[in-house]
Amino acid sequence: YPEPPPPQLGLFIDGDDLSPITRPDDSGFVDYLPVSLPYRLRPGARALIVEPRGGLDVLVALHTGASSVVAVESNPLVVEAVRDAFGEFAGGIYRNERVTVVTENGRSYVRRTGERFDLVQLALADTYRPVTSGAYSLSENYLYTVEAFVDYLAHLSEGGLLVVSRWLQTPPSESLRAGALAVTALERMGAERPERRLVVVRGWRTALLLVKNGDFTAGEIEAVKDFCRKRQFDLVYYPGIREEEANRYNVYQEPCYYRAFQELLFGDRARFYARYPYDVAPPDDDRPFFFHFFKWSQAPEILQTFGKVWQPFGGSGYFVLVALLILALLASAALILLPLFLRRGGRHVAPSQLSRGRVFVYFALLGFGYLFVEMPLVQRFILFLGHPVYAFAAVLFSLLLFSGLGSRASPRLPLAGVLIVLVGAILLYPLVLPLLFRLLLGQSLGLRLLASVLMLAPLGFLMGVPFPKGVAIVGARAPDLVPWAWGINGCTSVLASIVSVMLAISFGLSWVLVAAGLAYAGGLAAMLPLSRGAQPRAR
Repeated sequence: YPEPPPPQLGLFIDGDDLSPITRPDDSGFVDYLPVSLPYRLRPGARALIVEPRGGLDVLVALHTGASSVVAVESNPLVVEAVRDAFGEFAGGIYRNERVTVVTENGRSYVRRTGERFDLVQLALADTYRPVTSGAYSLSENYLYTVEAFVDYLAHLSEGGLLVVSRWLQTPPSESLRAGALAVTALERMGAERPERRLVVVRGWRTALLLVKNGDFTAGEIEAVKDFCRKRQFDLVYYPGIREEEANRYNVYQEPCYYRAFQELLFGDRARFYARYPYDVAPPDDDRPFFFHFFKWSQAPEILQTFGKVWQPFGGSGYFVLVALLILALLASAALILLPLFLRRGGRHVAPSQLSRGRVFVYFALLGFGYLFVEMPLVQRFILFLGHPVYAFAAVLFSLLLFSGLGSRASPRLPLAGVLIVLVGAILLYPLVLPLLFRLLLGQSLGLRLLASVLMLAPLGFLMGVPFPKGVAIVGARAPDLVPWAWGINGCTSVLASIVSVMLAISFGLSWVLVAAGLAYAGGLAAMLPLSRGAQPRAR
């Protein structure tokens, strides 16, 4: 772009995720942005833009002639800032008659709307973060999962385009994983030749992916090539591309992006994922960690740079969890074992009366089991409720409230029966929740909050029974071990909060719930011999 860029304000969210608010004095610069390409391919488009933040993508859509724009922004404060506080500076784009602003999570809006669009665009709403830093690698993002891409594609009109912008990283990571999402979603929807429906171009810092509801035509491909040639954008992939057409303007030592997409589209994909330096397999709703690229094969490189670069732990957020786990293990070992060494006096309990090992196993597994249920449910309900704060509040409120009611009723309930039902319920939830979410995701927030409480109530009630039942059994036979049992449960709860995140990132949220079921089953096996004949009387 030969002219000076227009004035812009920086909009930060929680001191991060910088997004520009642009004064549209001269909007000619938008023709030189990669995201103007899809609007040239679909003049007069009806566009849906997810997370437009400061509104630059809305400005591009309006300038390039979009007939209508639905801007879905999940943060109401962002809308207030762009529309009201800085509305005059932004040229009133959020008040434009062609723009409809919806304050809602993108997934829930897409699920409930019956409208189809010529363009569905995922705006580049987050700041550039080096993939080696591991920044945000532990955070879930339900906008970038296979199920999300299926929803977006299902809302395209015939020949419509899904538009995805991601930051460039070397070796390719964000854009390549987005490509893997697109290809997997197309295959899930029955596309026999997904490589015919994909175009990828790159500029200096960003890559643009176009995923079509149908095959790209020769005329569209020529339009893409002409657009890139005039603006010196590099072609990464289009159906029929040759290697010499790639890596011409913003030159890498080798055409790494071209080759990576060739392997993704035409090679053995499972083998490619396994051998690639980073984890670029497509995330799904059960493992929604788009920014988690860590593989254990990176560990030597990370350790070599330890203390030499600014990034925490030299390269991966996953190592933060490893460090926390080691510290928590050491502290827990001291807090659990030290009381046994310091224990003096107290009523002696023979091994035949009460096994300290069984007490340890039971209360340790209860700590793991409860948190292995709570942590993945919080992450699961982020998708359903649209915001981490809502999910955290709803899950904790429901589980703690109904666990309290379960504890209240525990003297009248059999421990073995409750644990058996609880294990079955935990193993059933990973199968039932996705079905309920798909059914209710398009409903109002109030109805979804009520549904959340009702979904969690049975599980919370059952989870409230085992701990007080165990305390009653131990208290009846070895009351001096009750404080120790409390300590064990508290320590393992801390450990479980770390381990559950590691398991979710590595294997998925459903497997954490499976681990919770196994923990409660192990608790049943440990306490059952002690509970026979030791049931306290209900009062």
